[in-house]
Amino acid sequence: MKTTKRMISQLEVDVIDVSGEVDRMEVDPEKIGELASSIGEVGLLQPIIVRRVGERYEIVAGRRRWLAVKSLDLETIDVIVRKMSDQEAAIVRATENLSRENLTPLEEAAIFSNLMNKYLMEYEQIGEKFGYKPGTVRRRMDLLKMPDALKAAVHENKISVSVAEELWPISDEGDLRYYLRFAVESGCTKATARGWCKDWKDGKRREQTSGEAVGQGISPMEPRPVYVSCDLCVGPMVIGEEMVMRICKECYKTIKANM
Repeated sequence: MKTTKRMISQLEVDVIDVSGEVDRMEVDPEKIGELASSIGEVGLLQPIIVRRVGERYEIVAGRRRWLAVKSLDLETIDVIVRKMSDQEAAIVRATENLSRENLTPLEEAAIFSNLMNKYLMEYEQIGEKFGYKPGTVRRRMDLLKMPDALKAAVHENKISVSVAEELWPISDEGDLRYYLRFAVESGCTKATARGWCKDWKDGKRREQTSGEAVGQGISPMEPRPVYVSCDLCVGPMVIGEEMVMRICKECYKTIKANM
């Protein structure tokens, strides 16, 4: 191992291991290839951070750079060797990953879960350490409790976290996939997902009352009437069926008083 005055060392690529803890769920081979091309042209501009574990070294930060250098069949890589505990290494690793713009909510959840379950960090501690509100940390953690279909849709950016949260109460797997398919294929807002979940719950209540299977009912994409209150009688009125009359305030008061 050669050491420079800047405390940057050179280690053999083959004596370095990837951490067994949570990292990115996926590594894009195309991105690694692009990084490798850049390193091949201008060299490695930023050394990776490692720590010694026994007779070998473990990556703390810079896994993608290490993979890119390894793909170039280079024998050595620039490193900065730091002495740190398991928890310190986990926090540095989490900091690097959470700074990436393309990190998915499910990957954030996995990082938070590792810090909480292995190192007993609380929601507030994690939030303060990485700039998240405790409620956001809790919501990310809840993603890990969701059915696999919802988790996959969020991870692949097919639906938002808020839509997944609204669909989560649909406990029947077949019904959930039914609504999820419409959400993915046609797009879905939080309000729409909440409406679908309400329809599903109403259907289940009717099943319990009547003893007959109601099923999924009409398609969630089927237009539904939207009601507003009548200004005079305050009764329900379907939007589109209202009557428009131009009258002054005094006449409006007279009409309302004689209703």
